[in-house]
Amino acid sequence: MIVFVQPHLRFGGAERQTVSVANALSERGHDVAVVLHSGGGGLESTLRPEVELHVLGVDHHLATPEIARRLYAVLRRMPPSFVVVKLWSSILACALIDRLPGARDHTYNYCEDLDPRDHATYIALGRAKQRLIGRVFRSRAHLTANTETVASSMVDVYGLRRTPAVIPSTIDTDEVRRLAAGSPQQRDDRFTVVSVGSLIERKGLDRTWAALQQLDRPVHWRVVGEGPLRTELEALRRRSGLVQVSIEGGHANPYGYMAAADVLVHGARSEAWGIVLLEAMAVGTPVVATGSIGPLEMQRALGEQPDLMQTVPLDDVDGLREAIERSAATARPALRSFDSYIAPFSVTRATRMWEDRAARLLGTSR
Repeated sequence: MIVFVQPHLRFGGAERQTVSVANALSERGHDVAVVLHSGGGGLESTLRPEVELHVLGVDHHLATPEIARRLYAVLRRMPPSFVVVKLWSSILACALIDRLPGARDHTYNYCEDLDPRDHATYIALGRAKQRLIGRVFRSRAHLTANTETVASSMVDVYGLRRTPAVIPSTIDTDEVRRLAAGSPQQRDDRFTVVSVGSLIERKGLDRTWAALQQLDRPVHWRVVGEGPLRTELEALRRRSGLVQVSIEGGHANPYGYMAAADVLVHGARSEAWGIVLLEAMAVGTPVVATGSIGPLEMQRALGEQPDLMQTVPLDDVDGLREAIERSAATARPALRSFDSYIAPFSVTRATRMWEDRAARLLGTSR
């Protein structure tokens, strides 16, 4: 069995990735389970019926001992499995019990999906968490990162002796397009920009707003996501000017919004990958992103093709505006152009990498 452990399946890139890979593994005939600290809403309904879902019923991520106790009770009932552990609160909880009788028969793979330097900058109690996560990673044998840059940062920040394996975050292009077609969104004649992600400071929505205000054209900015900045963003709707703001909320299926936009703008201050960029291109929408580590690594892997994807320096609002203007002045590329461009990051590739890793590590642990 392959088991994924993480805090929740609310709307977010890491959560979408878990659902995509878990469903693909299940479809390929594997027994798959997902264990969540808390449940309800979000992406849970998008898991295949064959995927076992276990909800521990702990809403507070800092309740680590209680999460660990309930996780232990679930894991000890399972056959020896390959357990993929994601995000800091699950990592800390699992590390408390992974060597106890009844749990140590499993093989654990601890994941880093975020540039570890962000623990100190953008996450509450980040420096303390960074130190704790470092201790776990230095004492565990099986680690993965979602990008080459994150793997390198893990070595530097956590003092690892070996570079973790890299299994990239990917998308199921056919599924994204199917979902987009099933939830079409209306649009008007204005130039339409969409931003999709958590409504938090790290996503740089203030930069996107500043760039859009400088455009000399009517713009409809659709913001899809949930988070603490919603009230602040709602206030923008009352401002006059050329930019109309629509706060669309969080959606398990945001792809109709992406398909109905002229460009997706992702102004994140820090982004370890940026799965939303691939999702937008899967439905034929060009993307503009600030140059955090994920988008830059993605562009290096895919190549320079500015009609499909543009990156600009992190703090360059003028550059962000210019990139948006270039996108507005460029005819929308054919869907087949996006197909060939994003092909290296198909979900099939990631699924096979997880299959191979599970088979190898389970085999060597026997």
